[in-house]
Amino acid sequence: MTKNYTITQFRKEYSNDDVCLDKIFRLKFDGLKNCPSCKQPVMFKRVTKRTCYYCPRCYHQIHPLKNTIFEKTTTPLTLWFYAMYLFAASKNGVSAKEIERQIGVTYKTAFRMLHKIRSLLENDLELLDGIIELDETFVGGKNKNRHRDKKVQGCQGRSFKDKTPVFGMLQRDGKVKAFVVPNTNTESLMPHAFSHIAENATVCTDEWYAYEPLRHKYTHEQIQHNKGEYANGNITTNRVENYWSNVKRTLNGTYITVSKKYLQNYVNEVSFKFNHRKDKNLFDILINKV
Repeated sequence: MTKNYTITQFRKEYSNDDVCLDKIFRLKFDGLKNCPSCKQPVMFKRVTKRTCYYCPRCYHQIHPLKNTIFEKTTTPLTLWFYAMYLFAASKNGVSAKEIERQIGVTYKTAFRMLHKIRSLLENDLELLDGIIELDETFVGGKNKNRHRDKKVQGCQGRSFKDKTPVFGMLQRDGKVKAFVVPNTNTESLMPHAFSHIAENATVCTDEWYAYEPLRHKYTHEQIQHNKGEYANGNITTNRVENYWSNVKRTLNGTYITVSKKYLQNYVNEVSFKFNHRKDKNLFDILINKV
């Protein structure tokens, strides 16, 4: 059984900025056999004290950090890589304050670095297939925990006056995709479902009316939560609800307060870790997305 990728292995593999830059160069240009300028077969060489490589024949330069999250950065690549390692190794997320403490940068820099890393994690275009569980959740503070003068009236149930709805689709024994939505009406949920679920799939939902159009395109099974039913044979949404527990644990336990503006990025982070929950080297998967 392959062991998890440890901090000892990480430090041995990425000991300095030169090694980190070489890694990025290989990721982006490993298949480049001929110089883009002179068209001759070439082995690119590093420009001393600069983050670029050159062709020994025509001196054409290649900048591997261009169009990556590292472009124009003044933060050493070793610190970037270590922040990515912590991001990948932390099951329920790592806060900007923790990055600030660990690598010695300002909070503003740590916050920006984490959001740059999360920008790599957008949902892919691969369709979900098989049995898909659909559900929504609401992200925001609990009214019962607020001071009396800060309580929001009429925010129970599916109200999103003080919360942000998130729509999730989970393929059993497969991936999950989740999206921040303006509301939980049919008009907001169905475009995501129709765009990300294969036509021959079976979908399981609760009895919420917004899911009715699914029966026109998929085999649609419903579980009756309002009758106290949570599993009926193969019909259940328990797995996607387990995914929501991961989302809430990450947001409430690690990040505490997340603005609606950045919520999708945080949801993408939880989805990425959930989708790669069986992988031992999440850092390598992350760095390959640069």
